[in-house]
Amino acid sequence: MAKEIVLSGMRPTGELHLGNYFGALRQWVNAQNRGYKCFWMVADLHSLTTLEDTKSVRKNTYEMAATWIASGLDPKKSVIFLQSAVPEHGELASIFSTLLPVSMLELNPTYKEMTAEHPKSGSFGILNYPVLQAADILIYKATAVPIGKDQNAHIEIAREVARRFNHRFGKIFPEPQALFGALPKIFSLKFPDKKMSKSHGSDSYIALLDSPDKIREKIKSAVTDSGSDIKYDGAKKPAISNLLAIYELISGVSIKKLETKYKKSGYSEFKKDLAEAVIAHLSPIQKKYALLSKNPKAIDKILKDGSKAARIFAQKTMEEVKQKIGLLDFY
Repeated sequence: MAKEIVLSGMRPTGELHLGNYFGALRQWVNAQNRGYKCFWMVADLHSLTTLEDTKSVRKNTYEMAATWIASGLDPKKSVIFLQSAVPEHGELASIFSTLLPVSMLELNPTYKEMTAEHPKSGSFGILNYPVLQAADILIYKATAVPIGKDQNAHIEIAREVARRFNHRFGKIFPEPQALFGALPKIFSLKFPDKKMSKSHGSDSYIALLDSPDKIREKIKSAVTDSGSDIKYDGAKKPAISNLLAIYELISGVSIKKLETKYKKSGYSEFKKDLAEAVIAHLSPIQKKYALLSKNPKAIDKILKDGSKAARIFAQKTMEEVKQKIGLLDFY
């Protein structure tokens, strides 16, 4: 039986938070440890789409790679690489752009989300984002992409591109499937109806590298609902439900047991305990990150080796693509 090929990535736009950790990184580590062939991409080209200060990309790239490894990604088991170090991504995206009508891209959820979040950035990069994303996925013939349950539409463009290319030129690409995680979505500490995101301000999320005092401060100031009972009810009590979900993920204690434990407690005691649980969970990640950050040459080597391995795979795919299309191939 063929081994699953899994690909995902993150844009190096700043510090990672609990939403990234539980929504993506934990899934990635699980996929890696199940023996899948995994490609984890620092999507630095994608970051240029909305990032105004590109001077931070290099620093963010090192910090992101170190945080990934500190969180459990193993360069001996996975390919950790830079998107910009594999120019075949852009080459394949150029070919894919001839297969899709503009109207389809305008209706894509990614385009709508990004234009809403960045109304001043009307660049072609936003419209073309899912095309490059499709190239990112398909150039490694990925069969699975770890995503949240609300993001399935985001890889539909990749599936559509695979179908169109295979129909027109001959079958090369698999249609990638969503690899859903079982973990619930983490919401903003300030806006519990919105997912945790850096765009809502630094006090709305818990960064993986936040100091203990900062974690205590952020959780203490997190919004709560009317009433004082600590009970999970996503519709009527979204704020405390979000904190309960975080507590369950961090501690491994079920929400039911947490509700029982804090039945006679107030928000203050609950938040204090949650903060300490978060601090304890993140402590080993932060310690490993501190060691990695002292050795940037080691991160350099991991990214260079990973990018080299990724490019070898990508070049083989492009050889097949050019042969199918009828383009000259000088690889």
